[in-house]
Amino acid sequence: MCEPLVSAGWLKDALKNGVNSNLRVIDASFPMPGQQINMAEEYEKSHVEGATYFSLGKVKDTESKFALMLPSPEVFAEHVSKVHGVSNSTHVVVYDRNAKFGLFSACRLWWMFRVFGHSNVSVVDGGFEKWCSEGGATASGESPSVEAGSFAATFQPQLVQGFSDVAAGLADKSVQLIDARSPGRFNGEAPEPNPKLPSGHMVGAVSIPFFKTLNPETKTMKNADGLREVFTTAGVDISKPLIATCGSGVTACVLAFSAFLSGSKDIPVFDGSWTEFVQTAKPELMENLQFSLEKQ
Repeated sequence: MCEPLVSAGWLKDALKNGVNSNLRVIDASFPMPGQQINMAEEYEKSHVEGATYFSLGKVKDTESKFALMLPSPEVFAEHVSKVHGVSNSTHVVVYDRNAKFGLFSACRLWWMFRVFGHSNVSVVDGGFEKWCSEGGATASGESPSVEAGSFAATFQPQLVQGFSDVAAGLADKSVQLIDARSPGRFNGEAPEPNPKLPSGHMVGAVSIPFFKTLNPETKTMKNADGLREVFTTAGVDISKPLIATCGSGVTACVLAFSAFLSGSKDIPVFDGSWTEFVQTAKPELMENLQFSLEKQ
């Protein structure tokens, strides 16, 4: 079993002989809400040497009206096999290049691999910023061609929650729903990135902004004790059932990852998150709604 969180120094040592069928490095950078950044272009400017680029915005359920829903197991397996050279025995190491926090979207790909039955996956602490600051080798250009792997996906349904699961859990108070969005969006004091959607939150949800799990000075994850304190301070008991949510399913995965590092068993993510809930739920299931809602 690999460590879920690895340092830039660990990765430097692991890559002394380059990437191979047993170790693949993937850049899973995705822009934050409101950012007008093409992450594929940023990758081409500079990335961890040997890393391939994974587009969260393209490898998804293209038939869904919600932005970033999981692709089918077959689509995911074919993509990671052919484009990233991943097999079921491969240790996958993911990172992103969020300059503000050091971590933003890598945990989404960590979670996706686990959803499709691959637990041999790690996240680079501090991401690309930390890698560069410690002198890690970089390269430029398009995602390199790699020898195709052989990956068979095994869907883990317990790690994914849909609208009906969340609504039922809130109704009978059987789960704790933790929301990774900013306090402003949660409290209806700041707009959602999609101007057609109101901000606010699900009745009974608890606000744990994803950046609370990070050290602001070093832009690295807090240690296990620090992460447990984040949950405890919010009134959340990680030994009891949880569901992580956010705006569209990206930073919810940071909370799922943080709970995992804290010693909790895998917690599910509400894949459609607030984007799906606010367009599906009855008004009485939401509070602090601000801005107009246009059904799509």
